[in-house]
Amino acid sequence: MADMDTALLETLKDGRVDFLTAAGSVAVEGLDAIVDTDVQRINEVSGFVDRVVTVCVSKAALGAYDRKGGVRSNSIEPVKYLVGKNWHLDGIASDDGDLITFYLVP
Repeated sequence: MADMDTALLETLKDGRVDFLTAAGSVAVEGLDAIVDTDVQRINEVSGFVDRVVTVCVSKAALGAYDRKGGVRSNSIEPVKYLVGKNWHLDGIASDDGDLITFYLVP
């Protein structure tokens, strides 16, 4: 299954991202990433539907991460939508054990 996930990421990736600690330093650099924009999520406070951004990466390649950290576009193989901003992790959208998808906020 992990080989299939690796092939999926390699084929569908939007570029690479760097994972950051809460302090802003680079924790993991150059992860293949699939970025989706306009993902719908129910706002737990208002009950309305919010449109958010998600990033999907290999959980094995990510390793341990700072839940209060964030991501940025990698300079060598950038994700165009994320360029110019540091994005903060805002929860886990899905985690199947091989791929993990995070909600992002600017």
